[in-house]
Amino acid sequence: MKKTNFISILILISSCTSRPKGELFPNFSMLLADSSTRFSTASIKEGHPIVLMYFSPDCEHCQKETEVILKNMHALENAQFYFVTNDPLDRLKAFIGYYKVSKYSNITLGRDDQFFLLKYFKGAPPPYLVLYDRHKRQRAAFQGEMPIDTIISFITKSQIYE
Repeated sequence: MKKTNFISILILISSCTSRPKGELFPNFSMLLADSSTRFSTASIKEGHPIVLMYFSPDCEHCQKETEVILKNMHALENAQFYFVTNDPLDRLKAFIGYYKVSKYSNITLGRDDQFFLLKYFKGAPPPYLVLYDRHKRQRAAFQGEMPIDTIISFITKSQIYE
């Protein structure tokens, strides 16, 4: 069973990363947890793989995904993570405090107060994870919890081959 899962992940990663040029990382603005700073994704530079996680702080699957990502941050430190929610800022602040996310310099959290991603992802419920290579091209998108091995493999491969 484990061998089948591993092979499936490898096939998924290779099919996702071997596509011709994918969609570029979307440009939108989000409000950071301090409630006054706006962050524009247009300012994101190329050079590192990107993981965009559209999430809800109260979502159990989102919480589990966050826990797994944070536990494996040693293997993910070369990627940039953007956790984006439509939920109110008080929930985002509670999430940041509970998971101590602010101690990770490669994670940016914000509120999409203009509901850009909700429209962009055509109403996909959270968690919705999208992997972008170091050139900001989309390589894979997942509804629900994404296996951490898939994220780690993608980031490692993106750094070496892209």
